[in-house]
Amino acid sequence: MKKAPIQNDGVMLSPQQQVKVSLAMQRIAKLVDKELRKAAGTGVPFSLFTWGGGRSQYVANVDRGDAMTVMQETLDRWKRHEADLGPPHMDGIGETRQ
Repeated sequence: MKKAPIQNDGVMLSPQQQVKVSLAMQRIAKLVDKELRKAAGTGVPFSLFTWGGGRSQYVANVDRGDAMTVMQETLDRWKRHEADLGPPHMDGIGETRQ
């Protein structure tokens, strides 16, 4: 049985909205890259995904093959139901560490 497209709170983006999101993602990627560089003191690989128009869109600052490898590693961990360690800025009990 074919699954229906994943929707975000029932929102399905129109083709025009998808184009606007695609263009915005290019601007957002530049901002993300700038902020991650500022935080880490060096470039940090990333990818950003959206969906809601019947297909996903992504933007990244890495080669597609590298993004695919990392995506697959993440999907494999999720399929194995590995524990989510949470974000590194949290101490495991909900407290923010600096």
